[in-house]
Amino acid sequence: MDNNVLVITGMHRSGTSLLTQWLYKCGLHVGDRFLGAGIGNNDGHYEDIDFYNYHQQVLTEHELPSDGLATASPQALTTAQRTSLKALLHRKAAGNAQWGWKDPRTCLFLPFYRETLPNARYLVILRDYKTVVSSLVQRLYTLHAWKYEQSDLITKLIWRYFKKPYRKKKLLKQYCDEHLAVWITYNEAILKHLQQLPATAYLVVEHTKLKTSNKEVFKHLSGNWHFDLQYHDFDTLYKEKLVSDPLDIVHYVKDPALLQKAAEIQYRLLALAI
Repeated sequence: MDNNVLVITGMHRSGTSLLTQWLYKCGLHVGDRFLGAGIGNNDGHYEDIDFYNYHQQVLTEHELPSDGLATASPQALTTAQRTSLKALLHRKAAGNAQWGWKDPRTCLFLPFYRETLPNARYLVILRDYKTVVSSLVQRLYTLHAWKYEQSDLITKLIWRYFKKPYRKKKLLKQYCDEHLAVWITYNEAILKHLQQLPATAYLVVEHTKLKTSNKEVFKHLSGNWHFDLQYHDFDTLYKEKLVSDPLDIVHYVKDPALLQKAAEIQYRLLALAI
C-alpha cells in the first residue's frame, strides 16, 4: 500500500462532497461506486460506498449511531474489523497508483488509518461550528417538510398553517447542543490526528476560502504530494446560491461550555489552515 493516498477529511456538512467532486473532476480516483444524492445534497455525496458501508457497520457494532452523528469514536477495533479494514485498503491500492476517499465518518477512525496507512496524505476541510450546526438543523427541517408534503391534503394543511412556522425553532431547541457536541468530537479528533503527523502530511483549508484558494490546493496536491491531476475549474461546481444563511444557533445552545470548547478547537485548527 505504498501508492499515493489522499484522505479527504472533515465533519458532516463541511463541504467534503463539493471538495471530493472537484478532485474527482481533476482526475483523482475516489471510488468505484458512490452514495447517491439526498436531502440537502442534490449533486451527490461522492462517498465511496465501500468505506461508507465499512464505517456504518463498525459504528453499529460499537453501538454508535451509524449515520456518524456520534459524540464518541470506536476506541478499538476487533480482529475481524481490522482484517476487514486491511482487506478494503489492499483492494483499493491494488487497482490504483493514486487514489483517495471521502466519508465524514472517517474522522471517527483516524487512529486506525494513521496506523494502517502511515504514508497517506490528509486534506482537511474546516467549516465553522455555527454554520455546520445550522446546516444540520436546516437539513432536518427540510426532511420534515418533505415528509409532510408527501402526505394527504389534511396533513399538508396542518403542516403548512400550524406546524411549519414553529418547526425550525423547535428543532433548534432540540438539536443544537447535540450537533455542536458532534462537531466538537469530529474536529477534536482531526486536531489530535494532525498533531501526530508531520506538517508535510496534511493540508487544512477553511471552507469559505476554498473558492479562492482551490488553485493553491491543487498546486500543493500536484507539486508537493505528486498527485497526477488535471486542474478543473472549481467555479463550474460551486453553487453560491445554494448556500443558505446560517441560523442563530448560539441563542439556542443550552450549555455555554460547548460553545467555548468549539471556539477553542476552531481557533487551533484555523491556525493550521492555509
